[in-house]
Amino acid sequence: MLRIAICDDDQALLHSYKNRIKALFESKHVDAIIFDYTKGSKLITECKEVAFDLIFLDIDMPEMSGFDVAEKINDINADTVIIFVTNEEQLVYRSLRYSPFRFIRKAYFVAELSEAIISFLDMYLKRNKTQVFNCINGEIVAINIKDIMYIESNKHKVTVYTQKKDIVTKAKIGELEENLKDFGFIRVHIGYLINMKYIFSIEKTEIIFVNQTSVPMSRHRTEQVKTEFHKYIRSDL
Repeated sequence: MLRIAICDDDQALLHSYKNRIKALFESKHVDAIIFDYTKGSKLITECKEVAFDLIFLDIDMPEMSGFDVAEKINDINADTVIIFVTNEEQLVYRSLRYSPFRFIRKAYFVAELSEAIISFLDMYLKRNKTQVFNCINGEIVAINIKDIMYIESNKHKVTVYTQKKDIVTKAKIGELEENLKDFGFIRVHIGYLINMKYIFSIEKTEIIFVNQTSVPMSRHRTEQVKTEFHKYIRSDL
């Protein structure tokens, strides 16, 4: 059963959102228990006890902003998926540093909610899949795809980087690009394939990850990377 949380300081909207979200999950024949909160501080406390799979989080709240709440939640459980909900579209770029899954505009909540939930369920089914690597030392290693931050190809050596360990594999980066294209990965440079889940910011010639490491980005790929990243966090900017 999925554990879903909704946080919005407007009680009437909270009730409406909960009913619509519940109905959509039921229409997909997915069991989900939905918790609702009017204060971000209460949600943060609950996150220490409950491993939420998905959180719908209002940005503009009086006690703590949704950004502040998201930062705390990411520290508690980085696997929790966050969807920001707001009236202020200009905040979408600022929201990127918190690695949201989607950004839903309140004025278009009904229209954008369905796509967000369908995409979440698709990602949820994929996130525990693994990629098997034949390492140059002869070992065979299976790594959860969601744990791969980026892959580097340098002088016929391909290194897979995660936040916990790195492995050197016999695979070719082109083959890995094809295998991982449906899991949020994009080629940003001839030698780098990255997981968009870990993007903190997109600069002119490099990608900064949430752990503040970086990889180079080819100038001619910049617009494509930005476009694909925008699609990744929300399908209809």
